Amino acid sequence: MFIIEGCDGTFKTTVANKLSKKLKIPVIKGSSFELATGTNKQLYEHFKTLSKIRNVIFDRYIYSNRVYATLFPKYTILTNEQRSHIEDIIRNHAAIIYLKANPDIIIERIRIRGDKFINESQIDDILNMYNKAISDAILNKMKVFTYDTNKLSSDEIVKEILKIK
Repeated sequence: MFIIEGCDGTFKTTVANKLSKKLKIPVIKGSSFELATGTNKQLYEHFKTLSKIRNVIFDRYIYSNRVYATLFPKYTILTNEQRSHIEDIIRNHAAIIYLKANPDIIIERIRIRGDKFINESQIDDILNMYNKAISDAILNKMKVFTYDTNKLSSDEIVKEILKIK
């Protein structure tokens, strides 16, 4: 299981799709604004169900839920206990791929492609929340691999990820 995480504009979907083609496994949208409109129980059950899938690439997961549901308070967020339980389930078979980039590069990418959910003024907060979420994942003994999309292309990142397996 690969979990691709990071702020908007860091090649998550591109990397997920390229990795999917190489490994011949599906990409599943693991977290989204739409999923976060249900109840906490529904969201938790959704993630518990996803946590049992082995050969998959998740384009966003519980870490994105933590970041974006914090940023947008009307969205449902998992509790720390629920996140910890999900991590217990996936710990031995998941690799978290954290994609990051310089805020100015992210803003430029978002300007080019557009984004209906976030705006430029939120990027620093999003990056800070991701850094906290990923740091906590590391403290919880999750396997995290970080790639800087300022320095590596999506193809180079996929090549590096393939060395993990």
